[in-house]
Amino acid sequence: MNLKTDLGTMAKAAGGKLLKGSPSAPFNSFVTDTRKLRTGDFFWALKGAAYDAHDFLKQALPCVKGWVAREDALAGMPEQPGEVVAVKDTLKALQALAAWHRQRFQIPLTAITGSNGKSTTKEMLKSIFSTEGETCTNPGNLNNQFGLPLSLLELTAAHKFGVFELGASRRGDIKEIGEVARPTCGIITNIGPSHLEHFGDMENIYETKTELAGCLAPGGTLVYNYDDRYLSRLNGKDFKKLTFGRDTGADLRILDGKNLRLEYDGTILEINLPHAGGHNYYNAAAAAAAALVAGADLASIKMGLEHYAPPPMRLQQLNINGSVVILDAYNANPQSMASALKEMADKPRPLYLMLGDMKELGQYSAHYHTDLGAALAHMGAAKVFLAGPEMKAAAASYCQAGGNSMEFGFTLEDWLPEARALIAAGKGSFLIKASRSMKFERIIEGL
Repeated sequence: MNLKTDLGTMAKAAGGKLLKGSPSAPFNSFVTDTRKLRTGDFFWALKGAAYDAHDFLKQALPCVKGWVAREDALAGMPEQPGEVVAVKDTLKALQALAAWHRQRFQIPLTAITGSNGKSTTKEMLKSIFSTEGETCTNPGNLNNQFGLPLSLLELTAAHKFGVFELGASRRGDIKEIGEVARPTCGIITNIGPSHLEHFGDMENIYETKTELAGCLAPGGTLVYNYDDRYLSRLNGKDFKKLTFGRDTGADLRILDGKNLRLEYDGTILEINLPHAGGHNYYNAAAAAAAALVAGADLASIKMGLEHYAPPPMRLQQLNINGSVVILDAYNANPQSMASALKEMADKPRPLYLMLGDMKELGQYSAHYHTDLGAALAHMGAAKVFLAGPEMKAAAASYCQAGGNSMEFGFTLEDWLPEARALIAAGKGSFLIKASRSMKFERIIEGL
């Protein structure tokens, strides 16, 4: 982070009051974690789900240059550093500063949301843009109310493009951070059953993801999946759009073929996409459409997609002693689980499936896990390994549907030694997939 501004400007942009320090004092960066503080750092106190950083202000005092903190927290603190900015809400102040900073850069900036494929689409688009210039993105999964503004504050004059993923688990989440990003292009990859525990139903997911349309910068374009049965409602809306999909009505069409083939405005682009698959064709088409909106040419799109490298633990293909291992342990929901299982169709046999809970499905959890178990019984797998309390419904459904080779455990450890031994033996293909909290990457640690 190098904001290249001054203390007074920062305080005003954040909607705060400068209580101590010179308005003309330089202000370039700050730290939000006391564990990472070094002498001379500026500390921004945020309140999260588990901790309130205001509780650590005294602890940070000996080494910090200044604070951004809540007015009420400062009232009872006679000892303060040399520079202090008071705000009503430090998270809202952070978002306000990020919104101000984003407007300093008149560059193509794309924001991506959707139930599945956000991170992959982000990395694909970054790969395309990187053929033409430096691209700023949110690292890892810093895509929420805290992570998105912190990521935007990394923008510098060296960046020609911005690509940011927006996550959501409740109504209003996309609106909140989308208005901070003000993208020139917004992508909605799809609408699927994710975070249903918080959203309640599919309609709320649709309403939340499509909040992005109202967050676009003036003249901005919405890119979305024309084939998605929920997003098809947007077709008649009066705003600037560019659609992708297999349907003949899509602006950018995915054509059948050995490689990925995209048709746009009468031109067909053939792309040798690494880590190909039906779901990745959609992600690639979304990235290509957004690149077109930003003015990229077809040669850059082809080069960027052909040099794309997938993020870790997202359908990551590994070779372990000759075993083909598909590690997709970053997250799981019904839609992404179905896509991952489809990926195993042409992998070498015997086939082993090692699956864990799909979390945050709320009242729909038993329904989706039951459907999964029935599908697994017809996969032709040599053995299915299931772990987690939610997977109990899948295990029962698997047996009821005629499956005859399955291990179930409430925890991964119940069958971990057998799973590791099979992979180490170096024969067959293995899908490892579960929600992040299950930490299924442990299956291959040290192999």
